[in-house]
Amino acid sequence: MEHELTFQKIKEQVELPELLSHFGYNLKKGEHLGKGKWHVFEGDDTLVVFKGRGGDWMYFNAQDDRDKGSVIDWMKNRVSSDRIAGLGPLPGRNLWQSVNDHFRAYLSLPEEQRPRLDLPPIVETAPGEKFHSIYTQHCRPLENTAYLEGRGITKSTIANPQFAGRILNQFHTVQKEGLPAKTYVNTAFPAYHEGRVVGLELKGEGFKGQAPESQFTRSLWLSKLPEGRPAAVLVVSESALDTLSYAQLHPGESALYASTAGTLTQNKIFELKRLLSEEGIPAIRAAFDNDTQGHHFDTRLLAGLASEQNPMKVVREHEHLLTVEITAVHPAGVQALSLHLKSYNDQATRQYAQENGEPGNPASSQTLRDELIHSNKLGAHTYQFHVPMSREALGAFNEAASQTLGFEHRVEIVKSQGKDWNQDLKHDQLQRVVQRELGDIDEDQYGFGQQHWDNPPIEGQGKIAQLHEAQVLARNQGERLLVVEFRESRDAIALLPALRENLERVGLTIDHAVKLDTNAPREIATELTLRYRLDSPQLPAISDALDALRLNPRATVIEPVPDAMERRQLAAAQEQLRQAGPKLVPSDSPAHDQVRQSFIEAAGLVARELRESAATLNAARLQEVSRQLLTKPALEGLNRENVEKVLAVVDKLDTLKDNPAVQQLRQAVQQLEQPAQTQQVLQKPRPGPRFWQCGLSRS
Repeated sequence: MEHELTFQKIKEQVELPELLSHFGYNLKKGEHLGKGKWHVFEGDDTLVVFKGRGGDWMYFNAQDDRDKGSVIDWMKNRVSSDRIAGLGPLPGRNLWQSVNDHFRAYLSLPEEQRPRLDLPPIVETAPGEKFHSIYTQHCRPLENTAYLEGRGITKSTIANPQFAGRILNQFHTVQKEGLPAKTYVNTAFPAYHEGRVVGLELKGEGFKGQAPESQFTRSLWLSKLPEGRPAAVLVVSESALDTLSYAQLHPGESALYASTAGTLTQNKIFELKRLLSEEGIPAIRAAFDNDTQGHHFDTRLLAGLASEQNPMKVVREHEHLLTVEITAVHPAGVQALSLHLKSYNDQATRQYAQENGEPGNPASSQTLRDELIHSNKLGAHTYQFHVPMSREALGAFNEAASQTLGFEHRVEIVKSQGKDWNQDLKHDQLQRVVQRELGDIDEDQYGFGQQHWDNPPIEGQGKIAQLHEAQVLARNQGERLLVVEFRESRDAIALLPALRENLERVGLTIDHAVKLDTNAPREIATELTLRYRLDSPQLPAISDALDALRLNPRATVIEPVPDAMERRQLAAAQEQLRQAGPKLVPSDSPAHDQVRQSFIEAAGLVARELRESAATLNAARLQEVSRQLLTKPALEGLNRENVEKVLAVVDKLDTLKDNPAVQQLRQAVQQLEQPAQTQQVLQKPRPGPRFWQCGLSRS
């Protein structure tokens, strides 16, 4: 009878490891998994399974500290959440009746259908022994603050009650053969989703990383709410270090602080909206980095917070162009937005004509057209804006959108003067030191951190027009010279160090950095003589950096027009070769080779999405299979197993499972499993129209 199957009998008759195996969990193996103390199973989540006092099987969800208990609790939590197919509430039965029914069905299975596992023995859990989250099991409360203080974060900021428990120390021990063990101490920032830890961001001297299996696609690092008063604003930046720097630079604000760990996914935006609504916070302040990616994040955030009166979404993200679609029944906001953007385009056109000196109508230049914001009208109330992926264009669009459109919450966009808030913090501290130590001494002698003029002036102040001999010598060596004049205010944080660092990072060599005389009050002018090789593998990055610098209102780029044209053409050709990738070694079947190529193309797109979803291991697996397929015509053995593992992960990611690239990948896998002579040519999708072609039309 029904009442004869009690929960106590279930505990006695059901082996939790075998139950988990029946419902699709896999046993993880490895010495680091606590051999002799517990087992670790992976399925819809990661479960630590152990023997409790009295010998009952118990479990603990390493990713959700609310999910734990006996075999009964495991079933109850799955039935109530409906997270496993087939385990849900049953018609006409309450929760506990459904739990009992599912156990009865399991125990009624024929013996051969119930799995039997050969598990190593484990002992009962010792009294007081704890099972920590997989993310924080090697963490302790913050004691070692050397890394944070080395980045300018003061002890008073670290001691702020809002950050208590939100910064930890993680200990990592490395044992190399023949050497004593060495323990490293990292600074750890727990990532939260709906109140629970689902990941860990790690920082140390010369190191940054994350805990294995961290779920960064949907989580945020969060401070605590301010004590004794409501939060007036939610401040969100790209990293916890930037958030701490911002808080230190802006003391006394009543804010809840958050960081996105370097990415801004749609799930993170949903989490930000949930915080704003549940905590009753009226405004959000976007404090992302002052670079192209930071401005890109601003655009994504604005789209995610747009009101129902003017829904806004990013419909396409190309390497060089962002397409934003806005639907507005009342077009007044869109019209105002268009006027702001027209002003930006007019200013960029004037600047191009002034700085480039090209004859004819600047508007006819393809280079200029690629830097302007274009728009077109799709329907009665739908508009598209095509924004170049540059800091200046994205910044202009975001500023105009935030001022003219409606949003669910008040949106503020703030930017650091340097690349990020930690850089601003260090400059601010340097200024304070100079002022304290040197008093009223002439600031030009020390430059408040701008002692970056490293060569004596050269004759003619280094202008290319007056350096004909040096230019000819450089050409004979396969190099090109150009000059950049950079002007900034004495009263603002110095930007020259960051500019030099960025130019050298992309591959430019700085021959001279000369301080120029200027008649403008409170202005510092610097002339940089730059050099690059035409055969440099970094030429695409060099070319992009120089073109972006042309649009910087503080910079004047002096470069011969033929050199600029040659640079762009060679950079474009090099980028095409890079995107084409290694050559496929042909087999005896052209159709088979086309399927291999289709697999490799789709795998590249899927791998990129996996990396954005923090599934870096699976991205690496997929890329390794692609590399193997360049020379191996068959998909078999370990390569086949790796593809199956990747597709199993893809099925669990909402952002990927319906992606066209995934469908192309699956189709290629199916065809690669067939004999080569029976395969059909895989049809590639027809390419869509280039974005800029529709960007010039207006309705």
